[in-house]
Amino acid sequence: MSIADKIRNHPLYLFPNFRNFFIGDVLVAIAERFFAITFVWWIVSQEGENGKWVGVLMSLEAVPIFFLSPFVGPLIDRYDKKKCMIMGALMQMLFVSIIAALFYKNMLSFPMLCALSFLMSCFVPQFEDSVSASIALVVDKKHLSSATATQSSSIDFSNIVAASGSAYSVLQFGMLNTILINIALYFVGALFLMSIKLNLSHAHEENDEDGGEEESYFAELKSGFKYIRSNVPLMAFSLLYTAGTIFIMSIFVLIPLIVKDVLHEDIAWVAIFETSISVGVVITALLFSFKTSYKNFYAMISANYIIYAMLMGALAFSMNKVFISAIIFCVGCVFAADLALSFVFFQNVVKNEFKGRFFGMMSSITAGITPLSYMMAGVITDYFTLKYAALLNAAGGLIICFAMLSIPRVPDEIGAVDEDDEDSDCEGSDADEKEVLF
Repeated sequence: MSIADKIRNHPLYLFPNFRNFFIGDVLVAIAERFFAITFVWWIVSQEGENGKWVGVLMSLEAVPIFFLSPFVGPLIDRYDKKKCMIMGALMQMLFVSIIAALFYKNMLSFPMLCALSFLMSCFVPQFEDSVSASIALVVDKKHLSSATATQSSSIDFSNIVAASGSAYSVLQFGMLNTILINIALYFVGALFLMSIKLNLSHAHEENDEDGGEEESYFAELKSGFKYIRSNVPLMAFSLLYTAGTIFIMSIFVLIPLIVKDVLHEDIAWVAIFETSISVGVVITALLFSFKTSYKNFYAMISANYIIYAMLMGALAFSMNKVFISAIIFCVGCVFAADLALSFVFFQNVVKNEFKGRFFGMMSSITAGITPLSYMMAGVITDYFTLKYAALLNAAGGLIICFAMLSIPRVPDEIGAVDEDDEDSDCEGSDADEKEVLF
């Protein structure tokens, strides 16, 4: 297949609804990161030692994601996911607008910022889990794996844009205008989500067809836990994905420590290394977005962890800046491959009617595991050396690699679609209609 054919077969080209879904998701993701970076800079720029207050603000923003994600899942499965996404984006925009008004009137204090940031973050799980639960409903089954890999790049792409855009905006336009740009990103993102011409209420369609009664909220929450426990391959893979997150996410703590303790360079090299990892993520996710199925899925993800172990081993003994930058770029590629492969697995294995609950639980676990990963890397580096932290990650990668080869497996090829099912999804006729939006 030629490059032109691959582009024409890409879900962003084929499905206008997925295109608007993806653009809306990216814009809202940029807005979320834009907000975080902008106000971290605002706190740091105040007089005095403000590092601890940055930690307080970031912790308050993370708490709702950890505690609320499992409980919004049943609501996402019950109601129209499109409306859930739009409400999540607009409610975040509302609280940023209140912050902008307070800032304009010189009434914004740190306690007010913390309270409003906490309330805003309460709607982040609703938006992000609705996005994860909606992918299978805006493309057909044949292109689900490709669409999942495409969507997995949105967070790192948004990190790159927000990191550079926020700093530039503050310097060129000032703090107030930067907050207004943040509001505009939420608004435009919500407009793209509104342009999705599909009813994403999977649960209601099921109930209407079966003539069944709607379960209570707590019954749906309980059935979600029961479904995950009963699906042994899903449970086993999810546990290993969680363990892998502990070892992979620690690279974000190791980067500044490498710059400070190994290379003895200034903060500019932190930016260079973080750009290297982000570029690796985006390029790899783009390559995965052209793949629709995986015949040797478990072998692929196991090989990915072997590569990660080798990279961490090399990092432990590296002293050259260019070589370390190349290693970190490759770690970004591994990170993107792990994210893409894992979410392709989840999207293909988890039933649509349970995806809100499943991704809510995974969001909560990830929100709890990520600080643990950071803390583990920091403690090992403090009590031993950075070399031991890198070697521990290498050992963890090897353990997960071999565990992946021995866990219970799903019987079918990941992403494989029978010819009879190829056009059965709700978006199956979208490409044939050649509908053009925006």
